[in-house]
Order: sequence, then structure tokens, then C-alpha cells
Amino acid sequence: MNNTDQNLPALLVQIVLAVIMLAVAFELTISDIKQLPKMWKKLLLGYAMQVTFLPAFIFLMLVIINPSINLVLAFLLLAACPGGNLSQLFVIRSNGNIGLSTGLTFFSTLLSPITVPGIFFLATHGNSDWSEAYRSLELPWGNIFKTLVTSLILPLIIGLWMRSKKSAGWVKAREVIQKSVPWLLFALLSGACWSFRKSLSGIDALMVMMVAGISISCFILSFFFNRFISQDYTTSVTIAWEVSIQNSGLGMVLGLVYFSNIPEVSLVCALWGIWQIGMGFLVSGVIGKLFSRNEVVC
Repeated sequence: MNNTDQNLPALLVQIVLAVIMLAVAFELTISDIKQLPKMWKKLLLGYAMQVTFLPAFIFLMLVIINPSINLVLAFLLLAACPGGNLSQLFVIRSNGNIGLSTGLTFFSTLLSPITVPGIFFLATHGNSDWSEAYRSLELPWGNIFKTLVTSLILPLIIGLWMRSKKSAGWVKAREVIQKSVPWLLFALLSGACWSFRKSLSGIDALMVMMVAGISISCFILSFFFNRFISQDYTTSVTIAWEVSIQNSGLGMVLGLVYFSNIPEVSLVCALWGIWQIGMGFLVSGVIGKLFSRNEVVC
């Protein structure tokens, strides 16, 4: 069912995603990475929730709602994607812990070649009908591994290397790339709409409600779960954003290249990206005003 040809829309989305990952890496330094072991307990808690909370919640919702098999595959692939880079922006606006957020994005991206296929495989084998659909896909995981490495890991490493360069030329190059990110995100979503123009009729109320409901529910449940286990506000709101913000751009790349016969995959990822931008700015702005910065730990 898959088409592994690197068509033009998929290649452009992959390039945009790689540039955005470069900009994420510019926010990291080697000294920042060396500081991560000092918050290992919070990192372990946050990462454990990233790879279990959203996949488990989506799995439960799919069992209850029982949508079409194509929607099942779309949401399970989205659940398997690592955290998205937009989370740092929303963490800052929410007066959260930016150091923890950056660390979680770093680790979820670094381990994504293992977690994406692993989570998707385990989730699809939780139901006999889903596992049969998974087998029919005949996914080329070797090629998918290469896509994950070239879209996420290599830009992260190159970005860290560029971040270490102090000359004026390198500083200017980093500034240009970072300033281009909002426009690239807009272009990414616009390009997705254009690529999916023939499939837009496939967007229905159920798909939109699932995207919005799952995202906001995961944020709320994750936040209050962390408060329940006695985490401070900054840790709780940071992990909540990391759990509910997925790398939907990566989902679109995988959808365009490896799920070309299942347009719901790319549509769900595109809708998730649009929703999380709107939801993120609104919610982070509101809660950023409600809570003071007294508990912020950087």
C-alpha cells in the first residue's frame, strides 16, 4: 500500500522540517547538554510520559470511538512521532521550565528512529484488525529509519556544530535560519493544504473533533497528573506541553512518502499541526497570565 518514491511535496516538506530542526539545535549548547543530568528525574518522568501517555490515550480513544481503519493508522502514527519543537515557545509563554523542555525535545528527537517504529508496531498490534492492516502496509522500516535520521538527527547534529561557531558569518547564518522558521511553518501548512487539495473532502467532523479533543485532553490530564504526584507548576506545565505537542511535520513527511494511499495519515498530521499552533498560542497566553514566574526553574 505504500509508495516509497521521494515525490516533490514530500521532499520539500522534509527539507523544511530539517531546517526547522536546525533552528531548534541553535537553542542548545554543549554546556546545556552537560546540565541535563542534573535534572535527570524530571527528564525521566517527562520522557516516560512522552512515549506512553499520548499513545495510550489515543489507543483508548480509538478503541472507544472505533473509527475507520485508515483513521486508526493515522492517529497511531501521529502518536508515535516525537515531541514537536513548538513546545518550547508555548513553555516560555506559560512560564514553564525551558531547560526541561529543550532536554525532552533533544532526547525524543535523538531516540525517534527507535521509538517511532516501536510505538507504531506495538500500538497497531493491540487489535487483530489493526495488526492485519499493519501487515498489509509492508512498511520499509529501513527506508523510514533513513528518513528519520536525515529529517531529525542529522539537522540536530549539524545545528549543534553550527551553534559552536562564533564568527560573525555563522552568527548571521543562524539568525537568518531562525527568522525563517515562522515563514517555513506557514509554507509547510500551506503546502500541505495544496498537496492534500484532492483529499480535503475527506476531512469530516469526526476527524476534527478527534484532533482537537485528544490534544487538549492530553494537555489537561498530563498537567493535573503531574500536580497530583507533587510536581511543581513549571515541571507540570512543561511536561503537559511536551506530551500534547507532536512533531506533525514529521508525520506529514512519513504520510506523504510511505502512506501515499492513505490520505488520512497526512490529513490528520496537517490538522494536528494547525490545531496545536492555535491551541498552543491561546492556552499558553491564558495560563501564562494566570500563573506567576515564582516557581520557574531554568
